Amino acid sequence: MQFRANICTKFKKDSSQNDIYFSWLPFSSMPSTFQSLVKQSLKTTWQIIAAGRYEGYEKNVFRIQGFVAGALLITVVDLAVQLLFNPYPYQAKRLATAWATAVLAGFVYAWIVAWIDRNEKEPWHMLLVGLLWGAVVSAAIAGLLNSIAPRLIGVELATMAPFTEELTKGAILFLIFRYAANEFDDALDGIIYGAMVGLGFATAENASYFFRYDPALDIGQQMQTFQFTLRVVLLGLAGHATYTAMIGLGLGLSRQTSRRWLQIVLPVLGLAAAIFAHALWNSRAVQGIFDRVFNQPHAWDFWQAAVRVALINGPFVAGVVIATNLSLRQEAEVIAAQLADELESNHPYISPAAMLTAWGRLRARRQILWRRGVVAWWTLRQLQRAFVELAFCKWRGKEQSAIRQRIRLLRSRLDF
Repeated sequence: MQFRANICTKFKKDSSQNDIYFSWLPFSSMPSTFQSLVKQSLKTTWQIIAAGRYEGYEKNVFRIQGFVAGALLITVVDLAVQLLFNPYPYQAKRLATAWATAVLAGFVYAWIVAWIDRNEKEPWHMLLVGLLWGAVVSAAIAGLLNSIAPRLIGVELATMAPFTEELTKGAILFLIFRYAANEFDDALDGIIYGAMVGLGFATAENASYFFRYDPALDIGQQMQTFQFTLRVVLLGLAGHATYTAMIGLGLGLSRQTSRRWLQIVLPVLGLAAAIFAHALWNSRAVQGIFDRVFNQPHAWDFWQAAVRVALINGPFVAGVVIATNLSLRQEAEVIAAQLADELESNHPYISPAAMLTAWGRLRARRQILWRRGVVAWWTLRQLQRAFVELAFCKWRGKEQSAIRQRIRLLRSRLDF
């Protein structure tokens, strides 16, 4: 058996295999749910676009959150039904194990991505929306399209998936970019949101692969181990998280430019890069080259799988990492420049040394936690975030009175 057949089981030549793509994701026992999700997605998107013509359209952020929360509720209920009322307890146990493993791995990587955003942190509820959109909405709609489109237009699933999956993942990034503009300011924001959406999608996809192989069988146990190694260890941040981060990067860069043509071109380039990177990994021709180089090696060799990931996805990962570092450096320069006249050199916790760098802020929080306890630590944490927000408000020319009032309140609590 060739390596590519084991990496991408969903891409088997037998077209009947398309029916089982995402077959054990939630909603699988309720086919009508796919249709209702697609219908509601289109309806909600139209309402958001239409409402944008009127004042108060910021309520669309809550509409997005409500839709994602509703889809999550349907997913949880459907999954609970499959687990509690499954006539085959062993299958229910396998399903629960597959989802628990995938979700745990997904949250570990989500924590890493959230940690990277250490200057102007995005609201946790918006990050959660991205994560859940990828795992629930995008996975459901892409799964439906991937099972139908190859038959309708005669295209292989390996060719179709990059388009359906990246477009459905990118949809939420566009909605956040357009209707939650205050939370989507630059390239780093786009990378963070994109990575979260990709991790959510990867969680759902990983669960389907983990469930597919029965660990009671020798071949099933080996394949489960290999799938975990490939999808969690090697592709954890180098797969869907990187693909969708490139879409977010394009949107974020367009936010930072005033040139109209770049505002149009950059998001398109980000989406094209994501589709291209995804298609390159799925390509039978590319995987076939490695098969010939390795002379059809043992299907579960870790190092050969690592070489494939490094050479195919590595350049795209490197690009996202470079963009992330440049964005972090730019944010640090903004904070240093805008807060130069706002800090007190003699204050132990809001001096330049304690406030202008991420490590300085972390060190100050550790000191106050040790000396004054959890309440003071929490207050300083909120004060640091308020100062960072003030820096970016000054940089973007936004209203500062509310954030300055919050800083005064937090300082009074800290100095008490």
